[in-house]
Amino acid sequence: MTAPTSSATESVPTKLGEKVPVVQSTVGDGALQLLAEAGSVGVVDPETSRRLLRKIDLYVMPLICIVYFLQYLDKIAISYASVTGMRESAKLYGNQFNWVSSVFFFGQLAFSFPTMRLVQAFPLARYVAVNVTVWGTILACMSACHSFAALMVCRALLGAAEAAVVPAWVVFTSQWYRKEEQAFRVGLWFSMCGWAQMFGGYVAYGVAIHIGGDPSASLRGWQVIFLILGLLTVVIGILFFFILPDSPVTAGFLSPKEKAMHAERLRGNGQGIGSNVFKKAQFYEALTDPHTWLYAFWVLAANVPNSIATSFGNTLVTGMGYSATQSLLLVTPLGAYEVVVLVGLTYMAMKTQQRLFWCIIGHIPAIVGAILMATTGKVPALVGYYLSGGIPIGWTTILGLTSTNVAGSTKKITVSCIQTIAYTVGNIISPQTFQAKDAPKYLPAKISIVILYFLITIDLCLIRWLSIRENRRRDQEKEALGGASVLPENHEFLDLTDRENRDFRYAI
Repeated sequence: MTAPTSSATESVPTKLGEKVPVVQSTVGDGALQLLAEAGSVGVVDPETSRRLLRKIDLYVMPLICIVYFLQYLDKIAISYASVTGMRESAKLYGNQFNWVSSVFFFGQLAFSFPTMRLVQAFPLARYVAVNVTVWGTILACMSACHSFAALMVCRALLGAAEAAVVPAWVVFTSQWYRKEEQAFRVGLWFSMCGWAQMFGGYVAYGVAIHIGGDPSASLRGWQVIFLILGLLTVVIGILFFFILPDSPVTAGFLSPKEKAMHAERLRGNGQGIGSNVFKKAQFYEALTDPHTWLYAFWVLAANVPNSIATSFGNTLVTGMGYSATQSLLLVTPLGAYEVVVLVGLTYMAMKTQQRLFWCIIGHIPAIVGAILMATTGKVPALVGYYLSGGIPIGWTTILGLTSTNVAGSTKKITVSCIQTIAYTVGNIISPQTFQAKDAPKYLPAKISIVILYFLITIDLCLIRWLSIRENRRRDQEKEALGGASVLPENHEFLDLTDRENRDFRYAI
C-alpha cells in the first residue's frame, strides 16, 4: 500500500495556541488514497454506515477469528501432548518440559523486532498468511521429535512464526473499525482462545481414548495431535493467502465508493488506516509515552501466570486429584467461561463506552479464583481455576486500547511489538514458576498468581485515571483556544500520533 503525500510540513495545535511543525507526518495515510480514487462521498448516513459495517463484519471478522483460533490452539497443543505420552517418548525429566514450554517465547521474543518492520513493510494479510503456513508446518513436524533438543528447536521456531499475529491484528482492527466498535471486535477475535481451549480439549480427549490406549498404534496420541492441528493450520494458511485482504485499500469485496465511505467512517478515529513509511519520531514517542509502559506492565505481569491455561493447565488439574484423561475434558470449561466473559464484558463496554470499568469488574472474580486455587483442593480449586478465565478480558482491553488510543502507524506497531516482547518475557517466566519440586500442588506459583492479579487490576485503574486526566487537559486547551485552533484539512489522515493531534481523545 502506497499512501499519497501531504504538504511538506503541517502544523498542529499544542498548548494555548502554540503550534509546532510536524515534520515526520509529511507522508499521509492510506485513507487519503481511497478518497482520492473515489472522490468525496460526504458524510455517511447512519443506515449506510450500518450496512457497510455489516458487510465488513461478515467478511473480515470470521477470517481474523479463524487465524487467532489456530494461533492459540497450536500454542497450547503442548499441554495436551504432555499428558498423552510426549514426556515419555521424548524422555523428558526434571524441569525439561518447563523449558520446552518457555523456549516458544524465546523464539517469539527474538523475532519481535524484525516483525515490527515486516508487518509495516509487507502486505499485512499476505505476510500473516505465510507465517500461518510456516507455523503449521513446524507444528506438524513436532510429531517427529523424540528428544529434548528436537522439541526445543521446533518450539523456538514455532514462537518466531507466531510473533506477527498480535501486532498484525491490532493494526487490522484499527484499519476496519471505528473507535466505539473496536473493543467488542477485539473481544470477539480474542474469545477464540476460549473456543480453542474447548476444541483442543475435546480433540485431545478423543485421541487419548481411541489411540492413546492402543499399544499397537504406529503413532502415539501426542503425535496425532500435532499432525491434526499442524496440517489443519497449513491448509488454512494457504487459503488465507488468497482471500484475506491486506487493508481496505486492496479489499476486493468493497467497491471504490464503499472504500471511500469506509475512509469517511474512520475519520473520527483520528488515525486513518495506516502508512507503510517508518517514522523515527513516532518510534521515539512510543518509547517515552507512559501509556506504552502501563500497557506493557499489564501484559508482562498477567502472562506470568499464563501457564495455568497454556502449558500447565492439564498438569494443574491432575494435581487437584483428577486423572490425566479426565483433565483433558475438565480444562474445557475454562475456555467456555473465558468466551462468556470476553464477549459479555466487551459488549457492555461497547454499549457504555466504559472499557476499563468493565475490565476491572471482570478481574475481581479472577482474583477470588486465584485465592481458591491457592487455599483449597479438588472441586473448589477447580472452580477457582475456571474463574481465572476472566483475566484475558484485560488482554483484550489492552489490545483494544492500543488499536484505539495509539495513533500513528509506526507508533502503533512499536507499542504492539513492545507488548509482544512483554508477553513473551512473561510467558518465558511462567513455566519456571511451576517447579518440579513443588508438584503436585505448586503452591508458590499459586501465591504469585494471587499477587499478580491484584497488581494488574491496580494498573488498569492507573491507565483509566491517566487517560481521563489527559482528556480533561485537552478539553481545557481547546476551550481556551476558542476559534483560534485551526487544524489542517484531512488532519485525521495525516498519520499524526495521539500526542501530535491535540484534537485526539483517549477511549476509557
